[in-house]
Amino acid sequence: MAARTLVRRLAVPSLLAVGVTLLAPPPGTLPRALAQDCAQQATGEELPDNAGAHPLVGQLGLRQSWDLADGTGVTVGVLDSGVDGAHPDLAGAVARGAEFTVVPEEREFVRTAPRVQDDCPGHGTAVAGVIAAGRGQGDRMTGVAPGASVYPVRIADGVDRATPGTLAAAVDDAVAADVDVLNLSFAYPVDAEPLRDAVARAVGAGVLVVAAAGNEGTGADEETPMYPAAYDGVLTVGAVGEDGQPLESSNAGEWVDLAGYGQELAVLAPGGGYRVEAGTSFATAQVSGAAALVLSRFPELPAEEVAERLTASATPVGGGHGARTGAGIVDPFAALTHLEGEAAEGSDEAAARPGHIPVRPLPEGPPPLGATAATALAWTGGLLLAVVLGLLGAPAVRRAARRGWRAGPSPAERAAAAPAPPAPRPPRLEWLRGTPPTTDRPQPRNRTR
Repeated sequence: MAARTLVRRLAVPSLLAVGVTLLAPPPGTLPRALAQDCAQQATGEELPDNAGAHPLVGQLGLRQSWDLADGTGVTVGVLDSGVDGAHPDLAGAVARGAEFTVVPEEREFVRTAPRVQDDCPGHGTAVAGVIAAGRGQGDRMTGVAPGASVYPVRIADGVDRATPGTLAAAVDDAVAADVDVLNLSFAYPVDAEPLRDAVARAVGAGVLVVAAAGNEGTGADEETPMYPAAYDGVLTVGAVGEDGQPLESSNAGEWVDLAGYGQELAVLAPGGGYRVEAGTSFATAQVSGAAALVLSRFPELPAEEVAERLTASATPVGGGHGARTGAGIVDPFAALTHLEGEAAEGSDEAAARPGHIPVRPLPEGPPPLGATAATALAWTGGLLLAVVLGLLGAPAVRRAARRGWRAGPSPAERAAAAPAPPAPRPPRLEWLRGTPPTTDRPQPRNRTR
């Protein structure tokens, strides 16, 4: 499969234009003639027949996570280039959503309902697939949260060419659609007030906003924050390679919270195929999917606590907090099983929160037994010990009595233990012959002739 890396350079001049309104007109007010067809439509290919499970299945431990939650009941907003809801791997997972088009008028943009398959560059479809694609045969293609739903907010002219007011209205639209998580896989080097205010409204409404750190390769010492990643309350995602080390292309900064895998990955392409993409956009989608898993298991968990759970359970890179990776690589299973500590001592919020498993302190009350019961138990234990010692020592007492309470064995015991005297030996020569000596045998005489 050939790698077709999506080039998304930011058009900074367009960011300097401030929108005059954040209120989108009702759906259907944009003449269809204003909606331009794609100048170039991204396409994909089929996956190889011998393709194994998608790399993220092993890297993120997804099968273990799916035993606990799959994202069912959670909606993730994807503010991007659109989502091809007709893709087989997204069947039934994509809502109709909204589409925003910039117009050269005072109102700045108009809002319509997009066609279900509209996504010219394919970036939004790829992001949505990483979040919520259904599990295919052998998990060759799957999203992190295959049970989640996607609400697409399409920027018809491209996110990099949209005005801040248009982006702000798109964020407001997703919040109004009651999304639980909002995925913003784009980054600007300019702090635009309309977008900042819209993100603040989303955070205030209880939406977990997840944003990409960007792929410009800025260093921590350059002090170049990217937006909306650096806004307060946003969960910002950097990228690591397949070896778990930070990608040099991933922007660095104190505002980076955690990381996902940003190496080249097979992703969904408009029209039903697949292609290869890389970067912080797709690392961000992994974190959005992990957040959907946590909310699926703990639906009452507030957004800030979901973010805390994801960062507290992340796998550190290099042994600690990193400028490109934050707390570390997202770990969905660890986030689903993370045990939070008890509330601070003296806090009035002693009740357990949703998804919170408290560690209970040792009791500090009186002992379970009263003084009388404890004394009786001690005497009983002492008597039992005396009986046992008496039974074990009885044989030794009897032996001591037999020897007159003197140390050592008794005379009878010494006699019994004494060795038997040896049998007398016959005279040496006879003993050698084996016959006893005799004195009455006639002795031979010397004869002379």
